[in-house]
Amino acid sequence: MNELPRLNLYHNEIEPDVAQKIAIGDYNQALYAIASGVNSFYTNPYVTGHTLYLAGFDSLLMQLGKLMHDDPQGKGEWTPGSARMVIMSEFNSSGGHSPVTADLVDAMGGAVVVLTDLFSHYQTGIESIETAIGRMPKAMVYRLLKLNLDEKVRELQTIFRAVQPASVLFMVHHQDPIAYVAAASLPASVNKVFIHHCDHNPALGGTLEGYRHVDFTQHLQSICSEHLQCESILLPLYAPDLGVKTFTIPTPNTMNIVTSGSSVKYTFEGPFAYHLVLVEILTVYHGIYWHIGALDDSKLELIKSTLRDHGIDNSRFNYIPWVPSLWGALKELDGHVFLGSFPVGGGRASIEAQGCGYPVIHFSSVERPPLLTQSKVYAASDLNWFSVPELIEKLKTASENHQYYVALTRDFYMRMNSHDIFLNALVKILT
Repeated sequence: MNELPRLNLYHNEIEPDVAQKIAIGDYNQALYAIASGVNSFYTNPYVTGHTLYLAGFDSLLMQLGKLMHDDPQGKGEWTPGSARMVIMSEFNSSGGHSPVTADLVDAMGGAVVVLTDLFSHYQTGIESIETAIGRMPKAMVYRLLKLNLDEKVRELQTIFRAVQPASVLFMVHHQDPIAYVAAASLPASVNKVFIHHCDHNPALGGTLEGYRHVDFTQHLQSICSEHLQCESILLPLYAPDLGVKTFTIPTPNTMNIVTSGSSVKYTFEGPFAYHLVLVEILTVYHGIYWHIGALDDSKLELIKSTLRDHGIDNSRFNYIPWVPSLWGALKELDGHVFLGSFPVGGGRASIEAQGCGYPVIHFSSVERPPLLTQSKVYAASDLNWFSVPELIEKLKTASENHQYYVALTRDFYMRMNSHDIFLNALVKILT
């Protein structure tokens, strides 16, 4: 495999400041500096899709963990029991990250789920713990109540001693250091699992020793196995099977299109500006277009005004900001094809669409960063596009061969993303 550019990122202007705070014993400010430091650059264009690991920061996390280790003389040693824990920064009502965690908890038959509340969204009322409790009925959900980050580390260490878990799954956000520092207090026999869901942005924890490394795609699995010199375990994305949809027959005049994604998945400038691509699609294909996912008010108005300016009736663009189940919504809508979000794709959304039987049209530009060149998550590799004329042509291909692609995508889901495949991989992770 060719070396990927900037795969291992060292942010040297931030790390010395963190090291200095650690040296003087200011652990709280060191933790804040790590979190805010990663937050300041991890979504930058020169970083996204080009880097995966933060080895410099991970080294600092190890230093902090050793210094903040509860009972360093071994007075608090304990033997792991049978419980399983999942550590998250927060649980959201939308997006793929939280539903994946809920699926993991359900498949394990339950777990203790701890929310670090790094962003203070629970403290300020932006998020409610009831969202997590309602979505994970088999879980015991707890959020860290302390305000300072070093106090949160101590609080989590106390929870570890109380629960005495056999396995701890780390599903925290890219910039969250709390769980990794607290985990230094865990006995060596505890199974620590790094869930690498941040596959197009760098994340803390990816290079820490003593963790099992889990990836959701073959693309990332091969990269991480080579560059980390360890066995990365593949846990294919899974969505509960709600059955295949019964489709109406599409024609060029009645082909209906569905997409899913929030504003961050789309661009509104350049050759792939979402509102302009919509004009091209709805000019050629005279059906209905559904957008599922929250869009900023300004972006939504830009879409509607652009369509009006081009003589396209706004009633053909249907906006649904949120659904409890994408798969369930796809079954109910009279859609024919699923257009993946672009330029940033949605992995779980594509899995749900393919399980439902939708042909998935996916963006695949040769100019994309190397970490975003995913193709093996799609059933129909030939339904990729990298220019608007190509997109129009691929929509036509999917329409003209609709029954073929419906069968192909459903079969792909059963072979690659079904419940049995998911469970087999989970057993390997936990044993």
